[in-house]
Amino acid sequence: MVVTQRYLFKPDGLESAAEALSIYGTPVDGYIRAVYTRQEHAEWKYCMGQCVLGQDAADDRREVYTAFAFVSKTLHCATLQKLVESLTGETGIEVAPDLPPLRLTASPPNWKEEIVPGHATASGIPARRFRVAIEANAVFANDQLIDYELPYRPSAEAYVKTFLGLNPRAAVDRGEFTIDVPDRRGAIRMSDGRLSIVHPSVPLRLVGDIDGTSVDLRNNGVLEIDDKNIRNVELWLLTHGSELVDYISTTHWPYKYEATPQEAAQEEALRNLIRQGESEMCEFKPYVDLSSQKAAEIEKTVCAFSNQRGGTLFIGVNDEGAVVGLAREVTKRGEDVGKAIEDYEKEIRARLREALKDNQCYSARLATVSGLQLIVIDVQRSAEVNYLVRSDIANIAFIRHGATNARMSPSEIQAKGGSDAKSVLRHTVFGP
Repeated sequence: MVVTQRYLFKPDGLESAAEALSIYGTPVDGYIRAVYTRQEHAEWKYCMGQCVLGQDAADDRREVYTAFAFVSKTLHCATLQKLVESLTGETGIEVAPDLPPLRLTASPPNWKEEIVPGHATASGIPARRFRVAIEANAVFANDQLIDYELPYRPSAEAYVKTFLGLNPRAAVDRGEFTIDVPDRRGAIRMSDGRLSIVHPSVPLRLVGDIDGTSVDLRNNGVLEIDDKNIRNVELWLLTHGSELVDYISTTHWPYKYEATPQEAAQEEALRNLIRQGESEMCEFKPYVDLSSQKAAEIEKTVCAFSNQRGGTLFIGVNDEGAVVGLAREVTKRGEDVGKAIEDYEKEIRARLREALKDNQCYSARLATVSGLQLIVIDVQRSAEVNYLVRSDIANIAFIRHGATNARMSPSEIQAKGGSDAKSVLRHTVFGP
């Protein structure tokens, strides 16, 4: 079942989708939050933003750093209809008098729609999220945010997600604007050992399973569950016409259900390893473009680990040890984040399988750390000399020296020994 990224190509697509929920002309309070960026004290440019209807923003605020501006504005008695009309009008929506208004330039605008499950919203109510591009050339640098009057923020990207209330696993969709509208037909509640449908306003049915146990509930049904030790959950809340209202899933990105205790322990172990920094047995790479020559660094690192004491390669962590994730780098606009990262990981495994003589020395997996997805490659020590066999880098063996990869010297190859040592020595061109 596809629950995200439904494309609405017709000019009235958003209106049609919203009318189904009777929300298009209904006045509600809410707020707009927008992020702007600039370079070298140039003019401010819109970067990304979000409007949330039916939810109080608490207060208006404004934080202006050298290269980033964060602005929140309260809305009173706003309607989705007026918001859309203002976005497509000549003046747009003013967030602050000294910052560019929010205004759509594409005609007709290409709205997309996705469902944000209740467990991923601040209100606990599922929402329809309508997305549209505003700025095609949005600039974004994941810098530290430093200002005399404002709090220090170690990561601009992380703070943007916090400021806009986005899921930490989501890609930063530069240039996009989203409107969240609550779907008050009902929601799934799973807490205090009970599973139920809360606040149903129409006939609803909850189907799926929890750790292999089938679930089938109607509006007033309640199921006793062990919600403290759940490993796998797939729950789908449907209307009589099979329209999806809410869901909880341990497999569906970017709103994957919270980590199980086992996953939490694994994440903490990875976090501790990252904290120790790069070493003879640990290396970080923020992202590797597999179509470039730098892609060979992955094979070299795994080979080097295998010829020393083994080690762990993280892809999605920068040189300073900050977890940056892979969503922004591997996901093109409109793509499913989870699938894009899975495809990237599969391509890396395929490269390693083809490039290494001992291609059983490693295991690659996806992991989540601090809400961001990355790839972890665990490498074991090879019993004999491991070397690269792909044609462009064939017969070259690497070893780990401190936190760097180096070509193995003749004495290192001989010391490692094994049936392939003489062959490697005979064919290897030794570099500096």
